[in-house]
Amino acid sequence: MLFKKKKEINIDEVLETELKVYKTKLLIARLSLLLWLVIIGIIGFAVFSLFRGVSPGMAPFPLHPYIAVVNINRVITTDYANRLMEKLDRLKKSKECRGVLVIFNTPGGSPAGSDELAAYFKDFAKHKPLFGYVESMAASGGYYIASAFKPLLANKNAIVGSIGVIMPHYSLQKLAQKVGVEWDGIAVGKYKDVGNLLKKLTPDQKRYLEENLLQPTYQNFLKVVAKNRGIKLDKLKKYADGKIFLASKVKGVLVDRIITLTEVKNRLRQEFGKNIRFYKVVVYPPKGLPVQIKLKSDLGEFLKSQQLGQ
Repeated sequence: MLFKKKKEINIDEVLETELKVYKTKLLIARLSLLLWLVIIGIIGFAVFSLFRGVSPGMAPFPLHPYIAVVNINRVITTDYANRLMEKLDRLKKSKECRGVLVIFNTPGGSPAGSDELAAYFKDFAKHKPLFGYVESMAASGGYYIASAFKPLLANKNAIVGSIGVIMPHYSLQKLAQKVGVEWDGIAVGKYKDVGNLLKKLTPDQKRYLEENLLQPTYQNFLKVVAKNRGIKLDKLKKYADGKIFLASKVKGVLVDRIITLTEVKNRLRQEFGKNIRFYKVVVYPPKGLPVQIKLKSDLGEFLKSQQLGQ
């Protein structure tokens, strides 16, 4: 045959193929649009956050009236204190923030960090209403901070007090001798190597640490708490020998009022309006923290803190 018969075209197959191509292009277009919307949203949020003074990693403050809630629920360090003060500085600029509720669940920690926070909260109260509530514990450095709040509210079973200073020291001298390790360092200055773990503290070194470190820190602790609480030093000393107390047992001395957190929030709603919301302020822990064993009880947390300082 000189001429081949042309194959008949199936119009249904052609339409079906074109329809598949069209659906594929439509899907690609939708995905592209969605991607652009996400990108625009991210850029918009970044610009919005910039104008509201929000840094990366921190959610913007609500646009409606709210009470900021800060839960101090860890051992106090100077790093933690600085991070918390940075967060609170931003709250000062928030027009919708009606006040700050600080909840204490801390066994204490650094004397310096505690002092910084106590002073900061007293100043912060000049800018916005500040409320302090001891939920489970404000011991040692935690109470140092809590004493700055007036009135200081507490759960009846909360632990407060532990006004004192401790400096742990462990001697590994005997263990080192068993494994053949000995101190071979060079120190210039009589007290330069005080606290060496491969040596026991001498009576002279203990006296030096007590007179030049522990006692001055303890006296600072006493004076700050006495001033914050409006208590004479002689009266405070009865509660300042390192003992811990149930809040219900020291009402009128170390705390002002026994109340529950639910009641506190209800009273804040009465004061600021029933539609007031509570905004949780999270202080993110610093990266690279050493692994810590978490004890289950509040008393366990307190005992653990005694190995860390104040």
